[in-house]
Amino acid sequence: MTQRFQIEDLIAQDASGVVFRAVDVQTDTVVAVRRFFPFGADGGGLNEEQQAAYNIAVGRLSGLNHPSMRSVIAGGCDPIDGMPFIATEWILGKPLRSYLENQPLKPAEAINVITRALEVSELLSHVLAEEGIWVETHVQTIVVGDEGSGRGVTFWISPLKWLSGKDEHSSLDAIVTLTEELMGWKGQTVTDNAGRGLGGWLKWLRRAANTTTLGEAREMLAASTGMEPPTPSKQLVRQAAARPSIPLKLTKVRKKKSVNGMLVTILLLFLTAGGLVGWAIYRKDPNEPKSGGGLAELAAQIAREDAEKLAESAKPTAAATPELSPELREVAAAMEASERAAEPEKQPAAPAPETAKAGGVFQPRDPQIFQQEGQNVVVEGVIAKLDSSKSGKTLYLLFSDSPNSEEARGAILLSKAAADLNEAFLTTLVGKKVRISGRLELQTVFSNRRPEVTLSNRAAIEVVP
Repeated sequence: MTQRFQIEDLIAQDASGVVFRAVDVQTDTVVAVRRFFPFGADGGGLNEEQQAAYNIAVGRLSGLNHPSMRSVIAGGCDPIDGMPFIATEWILGKPLRSYLENQPLKPAEAINVITRALEVSELLSHVLAEEGIWVETHVQTIVVGDEGSGRGVTFWISPLKWLSGKDEHSSLDAIVTLTEELMGWKGQTVTDNAGRGLGGWLKWLRRAANTTTLGEAREMLAASTGMEPPTPSKQLVRQAAARPSIPLKLTKVRKKKSVNGMLVTILLLFLTAGGLVGWAIYRKDPNEPKSGGGLAELAAQIAREDAEKLAESAKPTAAATPELSPELREVAAAMEASERAAEPEKQPAAPAPETAKAGGVFQPRDPQIFQQEGQNVVVEGVIAKLDSSKSGKTLYLLFSDSPNSEEARGAILLSKAAADLNEAFLTTLVGKKVRISGRLELQTVFSNRRPEVTLSNRAAIEVVP
């Protein structure tokens, strides 16, 4: 990290890590470098397996650009201590919190901020193959770009949430909190018509935060507030590949003095050893406005971005489709296949493969099972173990101790499954030969597609003598 990025100033620090302003010596541009403490200030770095996964995620994020997201330039893990870091574009602006010091945002401004948070999170969810709020939603970390920056509301990507293994990111509670803070509604009961319909949407989201999807939340927000329908997910991916990031040239803000590489190393070691002063110590601009107004520029910028999107979507398909990076091409292909499977029954179902005709039962590693996406199937095998998702909301029946991405497995979403289909019962199936039956879905995990049979009750599991 210290070879490519020359640290110039410490911008922020808290218990999760530090943020530096730095110079990318390869491009001579100013960047923001974040060094994370995944296990706290006194904890260590990532192990070898975690580092490999983190590097894959950073590689995919590096192919994305969105006007409301800091584009990822590079990232990795320190070879000495395993601490992960990420370098993103530098955005000149002020934290959104400074606009909220004396009064809440206007409804239109709040709706736009929330829309951007949901949109960027859905984009990142497709790339990371796991739905969640992948941006920082604290108003201190959300930046409103200065005039001339070409940016409106801009969010940090939060890979620390991805690293943590906790399930907080999968809930939309963070969006509930953000909405309440933007509108000054914390702890208040609001009417459906409050905030141009935002109040009704917030009441719905408070109830549905743990069960709804980002797509549903975006659609409900648009319907409740009278906005145009949200941009489809596939179009989000293509736009993200087409939009170039806007690097900040070095001559605009670079200090005359530089920091010696050895001093940078000492500084990083000191911070890693526990030199954190406290939570969220940010350096503020003494000329920062103290009023809650001044978001007219923000609203105008967002309006311009929306107009650009509308104009771009109106172009002929051949002219509007950008050349995708290899990573995003995989994501787009998987999304297209998923959309085709979700379409109404316009065509007759494909004939069953030979394996199904021979008795209607598939083996877990039968390659022909991939042809049955969206169909009800029966899979037979000996249950090797029970596993769960990182969030703990889904349990899996695995047919081998180390299944590959092509092996079918049973999936039980606990919030929707019958009460008798619980972990205690499923544990009794380990070591037994069973037949599981249900709808087959192909879940995208990075570049692989894993077959999953959705199970909703005990009748979907038959123990074979």
